[in-house]
Amino acid sequence: MSTSSGQFNSAFAKIWIASIDRPEIEVRAQYNPKELQIDKQITWEDPKERDNQRGVRRSDLSIQTDLEFNGVTKRSMQIELLFDGYENGESVEPDVQVLEVLSTVWNPEASNEDERRPHHCLVGWGLAEDAMRPFCCVIEALATKYTMWNANGTPLRAVCTVKLKEAQRLSRARRPNLRYDVKQRPPSWERSRRRA
Repeated sequence: MSTSSGQFNSAFAKIWIASIDRPEIEVRAQYNPKELQIDKQITWEDPKERDNQRGVRRSDLSIQTDLEFNGVTKRSMQIELLFDGYENGESVEPDVQVLEVLSTVWNPEASNEDERRPHHCLVGWGLAEDAMRPFCCVIEALATKYTMWNANGTPLRAVCTVKLKEAQRLSRARRPNLRYDVKQRPPSWERSRRRA
């Protein structure tokens, strides 16, 4: 399948997003994004701000202090995924729905607090040992732009922008040994697998 957009690459290994809570829920890109940026904020503050608070007197106004380290925030990532079913006349809605499921509270009525939240996810790219380190995260925002439909109104092409925030653990509750083993994943991907 080809695409007119130069933004996406069709490499053999596809980037994927899957649920750690329920590993059968996953979606793989048809076309890999051209680039992938992971952001990490390191917080530095000017101590003068603290010294200017009411009731605080600096002992020596001639001494200038350097920056003060104030912590590291979680990493974040944004991915654009292109889904294109135009050539085969296939709807892209099943792919979009997987992302909707991953970003929605999966059991709002559950007595278990761990199920009253959206899925804990994992993003990976490549299967070899030198592939991108898997990114444990939650979906912070999801935007879907449909760009093509057939005569019946079936969406044939969509671009989904997924904003992710790093999250190694989501609660203090002890959980069963949930594991998402990247090496056990199948090396190839079939479109029909996503709809199962």
